[in-house]
Amino acid sequence: MSRDVIQSSQTNAAPPVALSEQARQYLSQSLRPNTRRAYAAQLRLWLAWCDEAGLDLFPSDPNAVANFLISRADAGQAISTLRTVVAAIKGGNDAKGCPFDTKAPVILKALRSIQNVRPRLPRQAEALRGKDVLNLMDGANVSLCDLRNNALLALGYCFALRESELIGLDLEALVDGTAVLRITAMTMEIQFAQSKTDRNGSAPTVAIPRVENAEAVKAVERWVSAAGIAKGSPILRRVRKGDKVGPDRMHPLSVARIIKNKVGTYYRTRGASEDQATDVASRFSGHSLRVGFCVTAAEGGADLRAIARVSRHRSLAMPMRYTEKAEQLRSAPHMIDRVGLKRR
Repeated sequence: MSRDVIQSSQTNAAPPVALSEQARQYLSQSLRPNTRRAYAAQLRLWLAWCDEAGLDLFPSDPNAVANFLISRADAGQAISTLRTVVAAIKGGNDAKGCPFDTKAPVILKALRSIQNVRPRLPRQAEALRGKDVLNLMDGANVSLCDLRNNALLALGYCFALRESELIGLDLEALVDGTAVLRITAMTMEIQFAQSKTDRNGSAPTVAIPRVENAEAVKAVERWVSAAGIAKGSPILRRVRKGDKVGPDRMHPLSVARIIKNKVGTYYRTRGASEDQATDVASRFSGHSLRVGFCVTAAEGGADLRAIARVSRHRSLAMPMRYTEKAEQLRSAPHMIDRVGLKRR
């Protein structure tokens, strides 16, 4: 092919197609709301640091990012948050059309150095086991708030749900939530329209046996009936003063507060001091129901894959982390006669 033909074909090449406003709006929703909020918080700190240092925010210099990470580490920031910082800066550069390599050697080296210099124990929510959930539900059926909280505990544990997944539940038909709860003669099940662990846009359904979860079904049905939750509306809603059920969903951050309050109240009613109850309650979080299901199932001898089918983890790595202690205890060599230090 002659040079003239090549030049002619390049001259006649179609101009690049610009994204429509509608397409840009859709693409802006590629990150989930919680992720967007986390990134925005880190980008605000990055902006303030760059302003103080007199640096350009975008495109971001890898050396500047490394300096920022080290300064945050010196201020006591956890390595997991610093990884979010890198992802947030990457997202900010992408939005501005600027190249940014999260695997730049200086950034990777900074993260490794922080882990070596400032090692920390991994953080994991305290597990709320099945028996704990039943204890927290016992005797708390006085107000609409009690009924709602019992339903929250039951659903969060039985389906190993995250806070946002709990709050996103609609009854029987999807409106503006992320999943639908259905109760049948044989099962209680959730079909997810959107989940953190979606694969290729699939909508997984998790079904659990009704008879073996009778208390959970009872808690949900009591709340739905008492609150007048209609088909195609949010299940877990705010309860206002005067025991009035509002139309709007609870905030995801309310889940951790409810769990902590329930745990603290439980221990106080059993003789713990205020300080003791507060200390115990502080170990739990909104993730405790999800972790609690995985741990309880592992301690009962459930197969790891069966646990992951309920929790919908993308891989077995996280369920293995949750259930590692249960596996260690069940298979510990100390269980063999005369291995452990036990007087006979």
